[in-house]
Amino acid sequence: MAFVCAAAIRPTSFIGARVCSVAPSAATVTMAARSASVPFLPQPAACDGSMAGDVGFDPLNLSGFIDIKWLREGELKNGRVAMLAFLGVLVQEFVHLPSPLFANPVATDAFFQVPAGGLWQVFLACGLCEFVSHRGKLSYDDMFEDGRIPGNFGFDPLGLYKGTPAQKKKLELAEVKNGRLAMIGIGGVIHSNFIYHQPIVSQLTHFVPITQALK
Repeated sequence: MAFVCAAAIRPTSFIGARVCSVAPSAATVTMAARSASVPFLPQPAACDGSMAGDVGFDPLNLSGFIDIKWLREGELKNGRVAMLAFLGVLVQEFVHLPSPLFANPVATDAFFQVPAGGLWQVFLACGLCEFVSHRGKLSYDDMFEDGRIPGNFGFDPLGLYKGTPAQKKKLELAEVKNGRLAMIGIGGVIHSNFIYHQPIVSQLTHFVPITQALK
């Protein structure tokens, strides 16, 4: 027995009988994009890869609630501070101001020995730098209203940020990666100082087991 099938249906034979089966459609089903860094999570909409170092890592989906420019500004600033802090921890182990108040080579212990007036000077200097570099635009609403690129304050005294767009992109990626590594590194240094109460270089050259350090 013959049957008339629609264009999307093709006839097949099965044990002598003619039946109709649906032909596969040419249209493909698109799956939701997955994050390159966390494959079991969806790709955050704001993390489109346009920024250096953006691999879609946002497991808490902060970029879904906070402007991605604001988040990138925070990441770059914290990374820069962490790079300076890591270097400072190493240097102050050997170089410090000529006073017993500044002679402690353990950074976490030295912090509590510095006079309160000195700490306030540091905090006020940081606040002044923030205010001047942002030209007074420090709120969430006006920080980028002039089209400024996050983290770009025009500070390049050595003229390194020049060349082709590809070369600039390489420098941006290097800064982001080194900043992320420094944030992890300085976190490890601080915890090490709290546990061992021993300077970093000294700990590398005169290792003390943690069981002994916690006694």
